[in-house]
Amino acid sequence: MLLALAVLASAFLSISWLAASRLVCPARQPLEGYHREILDHAGEHGMRVEPFTVRDREGFDVPCLLCEPMKNPGAAIKGNKLRDELKASGVALGAWGEVRATLVLLHGHNGRKEDHLPVAERFCAAGLRCILIDLPGHGEHPAPFASFGFREKTLPGDVLRAAAARFAFDAQPAALFGISQGGAIALQAAALADENWFAVAELSSFAALDDVIAEQAALWFGPLQSPARVMVHWLVGHRAKFRPEDVRPVDAAASLATMPVLIGHGDADAFIAPDHARRLFAATPGKRKLLLNIPGANHHNVLITSAPVYATASEFFLDALTR
Repeated sequence: MLLALAVLASAFLSISWLAASRLVCPARQPLEGYHREILDHAGEHGMRVEPFTVRDREGFDVPCLLCEPMKNPGAAIKGNKLRDELKASGVALGAWGEVRATLVLLHGHNGRKEDHLPVAERFCAAGLRCILIDLPGHGEHPAPFASFGFREKTLPGDVLRAAAARFAFDAQPAALFGISQGGAIALQAAALADENWFAVAELSSFAALDDVIAEQAALWFGPLQSPARVMVHWLVGHRAKFRPEDVRPVDAAASLATMPVLIGHGDADAFIAPDHARRLFAATPGKRKLLLNIPGANHHNVLITSAPVYATASEFFLDALTR
C-alpha cells in the first residue's frame, strides 16, 4: 500500500508539474511554411513586413514585426476579398496603402507573432497598420515565462511607441486585437489608465485565469482537482512569480466604460467555454460593445469558419475610429 501511495503521489506531482509548465512555458513553435511564404512574398499579400526589436521594462529584447499596406499590392487575394466584403456592407475604404490607424496584435497561448501574419494582411487591406509581438515565453522572446497579462499588459503600449519612433508614424490612433491569451492581455492593456487606445477586440479569451485552471483541474484530476489546483498555483507562483488569481480580464473589462469593445467566441469552444465571453460582455459597462458569437467555431479555428469574422472586426475598428 505504501508503494501504491508513493506511485500515486509521484504521478500527481508529475502531472501537476507538467500542467504548470505547459501553462507558463509552453513548447515554442517553429516557423511554419505559411509563415515563411508570407514573409518571403509579403508584397503578394498586400503589405510590407519589417522586423524590429524593442527593449522591454525587464530588459528583454522583444522580437516584433511591422506590417503596413502597400500602395501597389500584388495579388492580395485575401485582402481584396475582405475589401469586397466591407464595401458590400457599405463601409467606405481608402485606396490601397492608406493607413487610418494602427493595431497591436497579440497571439494566443503556444503561438508566435507570425501566426498573425494572415490576420495582418486582412487588417492591412482595411487600412490598418499592424504590429505583431512575440509574447514572453513564446516565439523568439527571450523571457522564459508567460504571465497572461500580469506583466505583459504594459508591452503593447511600449512597443507601439517604440515602433512609431523608429518607423516615423504617429502612434495615435491605435487599438488592440488579441486571441485567447492575447485577448486576455489586450483587455488588461486597454484598461491601463495611462494608455490611449481607441478600441479593443478579443476572440476566445477567458474571464479569469483561475477559472480556467479550475476547469482543467476538474477535467484532468477528477476527485483530486482541489489539491491539484493548489499545487499548480504554487508551482506557477514559485516559477513564474505571479498569482493566477490576479489575472482577471473580467475586472479589466469592467473599467472600459467609454471604449468600444468587441468580445468574440466560438459557440463550440470546449477549452474556454462561451460563458467566459458572456461574463466579459456583461462586465463591460459601456454602450459601444459587441458580442460576436461564431457558430461552429472551437478554440483553435475561430478565424477559419465561414463566419465573416475578419470583416466584422475590421468594420468594428473602422466604425470606432469615426465616432
